[in-house]
Order: sequence, then C-alpha cells, then structure tokens
Amino acid sequence: MDSQSFLDEMIEEDSVQILKAALPYLPASGQSFVSIFAKILELQNTIRLFAGSNDRVQLCAQSQEKTNPLEMLTACSNVCHGAVKERLDNLISTIAMIQMFELSQNQERSQPPYE
Repeated sequence: MDSQSFLDEMIEEDSVQILKAALPYLPASGQSFVSIFAKILELQNTIRLFAGSNDRVQLCAQSQEKTNPLEMLTACSNVCHGAVKERLDNLISTIAMIQMFELSQNQERSQPPYE
C-alpha cells in the first residue's frame, strides 16, 4: 500500500521499512521470521509512543474536533485497496450526495418565494 495511516507514520523507522522492502528477496524460510521481527519492532515502537508520557498521547492535535464521518471514511479509504476500498468509496459518494441534497433543500427553504 502506498498510503500509510497516521499511526504508521508516527511509529515508522527506516530499519523496519528496510526489513519490509527486503522481504521478497529473502529465501522463503527467512521471510516469516523477518516479517514477524518487523511487526514486533512496530509493536515496540507503538508501546513506546503511548507509554512515553504521563499525558495520554493524541494521534492528532485535533482528534477531539474531528467528528466528520466523511473525513474519517476518506482517510480509511486512502489506505485500503480492492473490494473494501470500493465499498468505502461507494459509501463516501452516497454520503456526499445526501449532504448535497440536504444543502440544496436548506437553500430552497431559506430563499423567499418568487412572485
């Protein structure tokens, strides 16, 4: 996947990315070990990220303010592929159409009738 989640960006290290990039070039017997090792390193980085301060770490400074479901679905769609991405994109389109319809209805109600 080309896109990474915000969490992936925060815990990413070059050494882990190098291990992941090297996987296809390793013998089959080593691929499983290196894959598990890379995931363990990511888990350690995640634990370190959240255990590093007394205050609860927020993944985004505006996390409490981000309540728009369309933004959340778009962020999720950006990291997906295949059937899941297609379903999310369909849901995003449906929500956007409903919002446009509601907006047009609100505008019609707020305009004075033509005489």
